[in-house]
Amino acid sequence: MIHILAIVSIPFGFTEFLFYPSYWEPKFLFDLVHVLGFGIEDLLFVIGLSAFTSTSYPFFFRKQFAKWEGRGFSPKYRILLLVLLFVTLVPTVHAMGIHLIYGAPLIMLSFSSILLFLRRDLLIPAVLGGVSSTIVYSILCFLLLWIYPSIFDLTWHTQKFLNIRWFGIPLEELIYAFSSGLAATLFYPFVFSFRFVSF
Repeated sequence: MIHILAIVSIPFGFTEFLFYPSYWEPKFLFDLVHVLGFGIEDLLFVIGLSAFTSTSYPFFFRKQFAKWEGRGFSPKYRILLLVLLFVTLVPTVHAMGIHLIYGAPLIMLSFSSILLFLRRDLLIPAVLGGVSSTIVYSILCFLLLWIYPSIFDLTWHTQKFLNIRWFGIPLEELIYAFSSGLAATLFYPFVFSFRFVSF
């Protein structure tokens, strides 16, 4: 499961130019952000994010996959649908003047709403996946703050946005974490027709 989510998440790394430098301005290895519009760090981030957001719900709540007997399109058509949504919604949100730090959660919430409309049985796992992913993400942010106490002041430009922090973590980061967890929890069982069951 993780390797599939890792592959699917890679295109999100290519959107860094929509975040940099307006939302944040870190240093990139080989300064690739000014060459390619994204860096190696972006790919590592989205792959790592997909890994823990897709597994936080089954890990914390002791769940495993079982075959779902409902009807629907084949996995390849479902993946095609989701790719088309991504390719359509990212430029649309950008053209509307919505910064991607808000646009990305909106896209993921829209994506999740469509999947939940088709698979209502995944509602509770999705919400709990969003919550547990936010908790894990917050812990990682606290560790980052412990190592670099001024990291969010030096690198993030939150004063241009909501400028609200929860124990030092920008609210935008928590919104992003929740929406990522929601979408990632839904993706695999939706595409491959699984449901969550207890061990």
